[in-house]
Amino acid sequence: MSTPMLKVAVLVAPAIHPVSGRPCTHPADSAALALGLKLAGSPERLTVLYAGAASDEALSGYLAQGASCVTVLPTAEDADIAPLLAAQLADAELVLCGTRSGGGQGSALLPYQLAEELEAPLLPDALSVAIKGGSVEIEQFLPKGQRRALAAALPVVVTVHERATPALPYSHARKEAGKVRRLAPVAARAAEWRYEPAGRRARPLVAASRASGHERMLGAIAADDGKTTGLVVKQGDPVEKAQVLLDYLRHHQLVDF
Repeated sequence: MSTPMLKVAVLVAPAIHPVSGRPCTHPADSAALALGLKLAGSPERLTVLYAGAASDEALSGYLAQGASCVTVLPTAEDADIAPLLAAQLADAELVLCGTRSGGGQGSALLPYQLAEELEAPLLPDALSVAIKGGSVEIEQFLPKGQRRALAAALPVVVTVHERATPALPYSHARKEAGKVRRLAPVAARAAEWRYEPAGRRARPLVAASRASGHERMLGAIAADDGKTTGLVVKQGDPVEKAQVLLDYLRHHQLVDF
């Protein structure tokens, strides 16, 4: 249901098709666009914004999915676009975007940086969005089929999960009727990234199971009194207790001395 006078903006970016390598729409951005059209009521009341150097043809898929106009803010590939987008979205009450871009670095940090620039709360992984009074309520996607209700006061930034509202069907007529409007380039500072070598995580010492599959199955279905437990050594001096521990490590080949 549309909300009168609500200023809604959607951030989109072209993705790269995994097979052909050609630009295409991103599922999460398409879902955000569908939600934005639903809340705005009409394409003319919705602001669709992209920051980057993509061509008009790369953005035409969003026109075919319902956007009447995609406003492009030309920037360099290494530019810090969060302040530039915040300046363009200063009047927006609800900003919708995908969880991460389908091209470029795809770090998923932009929504958080944008929310910080706008001094607005962020609601992540939305499956549905509803406006109630001066607040936004979403149903958040969680793993293993779980869901959670979140709410925040306007203005707010919402990242949309790709399993949210399905995008409108592709329409060549909408693509031809829509337009891509390019703004004047704005100077922006380069994004500052700190690169560090990835380190291996410490692997815990886990004794390899020597039991057969049948024994493991019996251990899983046995009652509490049938399950094996660890060895508790209460008697003896510290040297004897240390010897028991060392024997266990040697038996399971966790040490080689």
